[in-house]
Amino acid sequence: MPKCLDRSLPDANLVTNLGFSLRLGVQESEGICLSAKVSFIVVLLCVVLVAGSLLFSSENQGAAKPAASAAKSGALPEVWKSVSTGKEYRVKVEGDRFTAEWTNIPSQAAKQGAYIRSECRKTGSRWIGTSRILLGCPLPDGKTKMCPMILRFEVDLVSADRITGGGEILRDFDCSTCEVRQTGWGPFTWTPKSSGK
Repeated sequence: MPKCLDRSLPDANLVTNLGFSLRLGVQESEGICLSAKVSFIVVLLCVVLVAGSLLFSSENQGAAKPAASAAKSGALPEVWKSVSTGKEYRVKVEGDRFTAEWTNIPSQAAKQGAYIRSECRKTGSRWIGTSRILLGCPLPDGKTKMCPMILRFEVDLVSADRITGGGEILRDFDCSTCEVRQTGWGPFTWTPKSSGK
């Protein structure tokens, strides 16, 4: 047996310390020392790579925090008003997440639990997601049925004075069953709510 083989080293022909196997194609009588040294080097390189990736991963996470805190610190107005509908939304942009919630809900609709809540994730230069909606739908007998729905919602631009994008709009809707039969696509523009309005 070659004198370089130490029983404290892992098996010279099979390394499984990192969850995978490495078999070296050397003859045991000639290359067991080489095999043991290569195995040790492979393990050492893997440890260096894992340590490096953890270091860079934690650096990237640390770099993303100031952007998220800038959005929280009031870089954008908190309440925005739709130019076309007059609805007001509380908007938050935190990292790659955009959320908006309808705030000026009429009192009767609020008593019935009405809401519009939109959530998007940043994809490229846009935010893409959905709006979860619960709105009242008037029935022929004078009652109101609360209908839940989920519609597509996208934001193209977020700046200090304008938010623009688009969303699915109802073209054909059955109030009695809350069935969305047909949708279209409609653009929107929101501007910061003035404190005097």
